This record gives sequence, C-alpha cells and structure tokens, in this order.
Amino acid sequence: MSKAYWDLDQPRGRILPAVVAGLVPVLMILVAAGLLLVRPAFRGLDHAQAVLSAATELRSTSRALQRDVLLLIFDAPTREKTGQRLDTRLPEFRALADRLGVALDPVDPERARRIRETHAALADGVAAVAVSVRAGVGLDANWRVQQERVLAAEIPAARTNDPIIDQYRVFVTASLGEVKTALWLSFAIVFVALGFAVASAAVVLRR
Repeated sequence: MSKAYWDLDQPRGRILPAVVAGLVPVLMILVAAGLLLVRPAFRGLDHAQAVLSAATELRSTSRALQRDVLLLIFDAPTREKTGQRLDTRLPEFRALADRLGVALDPVDPERARRIRETHAALADGVAAVAVSVRAGVGLDANWRVQQERVLAAEIPAARTNDPIIDQYRVFVTASLGEVKTALWLSFAIVFVALGFAVASAAVVLRR
C-alpha cells in the first residue's frame, strides 16, 4: 500500500484515520446499547412468553384430559381409542407442568412448586380413572373416582394456573413495550453517535 495512505500530512493519508474515528464510537455505542438496553428487554419478553405459552398449553391439555375422562367413563364404543389417547396425553401433561415449573422457578419458586404438585395430583387422578374403567368395576365406582380424584384435583390446579395466565398476559404486553422503548432509545443513541462520528471524522480530515 502506498505510504500516502498512512501519511497524515497528505489528504489521502487522513481518510483511514477519519473512518476509524467515525466508526469506532458508533460500534462501541451499538454494543453498549445492545447489552444494556435491548438484550435485557428481549430476555424479559422471552421469559414472559415462555411462561404464558406453557401455562396456556397446560390449561388446554387439562381440559382435554377431563373431557377424555368423561368419554372413558360414559362412551363405551370409543373407550379403547380414548384410553390410548389418555396414555399419550398424560406424560405430555406432566412434562408441561414441569416445563412451567422450570420457567417459574427463577422468579417464583413457591408458585412453581404448587404448579407441579396440583397438576401431578390431577394427572394421578386421571390415571386412577383409567385404571378403574379398565378394571371393569362399574359406572358408579368410576364416577366416584372421577369426582374424588379428578374433579377434586382440577379445582386447585386451575386456581394455581389461571392467575399465572392472566398475570403473564399483562407481562407480555409490558415486555413488548419495553422492547420497543429499548429499540427506539438505541436508535436515538446511535443517531447521536453518528453525529459525533461525522464531527470526529471531519476534525481528522481537516488536520
């Protein structure tokens, strides 16, 4: 490369230093804004969405299991198919409850514990109905298991999960607002930094 590109006494030699003087502050501010503003906002949004998604899916699966329990008891022609569906859904239900518990653990370990306990009891109740129906003990006995094990467990499970859904819907909306604010602040900071960058480059070029 010609020495002229590095000779600050030559106009050509001041171009590279001017570019560096202009770009380095902008890049540094971009990194700082990303780490201090944008990244925390997106992490908060991701966590709120993860909790809301797991809680909503857990409630939906809970209702589907309860419908299947009633079909299992009262609809003999579809009983075998319903039982197979329950065998698939129950492990998924337990895994969902655990997923929600894991998402809640860092911020609310007590609620995470209640989610796991109440939904484990509900899953155990559903499994108990399936065992009772397959044992052929009779309609009244199956219905009693449903009332004592499923319905009794569903109420505390719903009372634990439903407030989480309502709360995290609000959190997701608030987190979206924080992300937008962080992005706009970052754009404003970068715009100001670009102004300083142009001024710095101009100073170097005028030397």
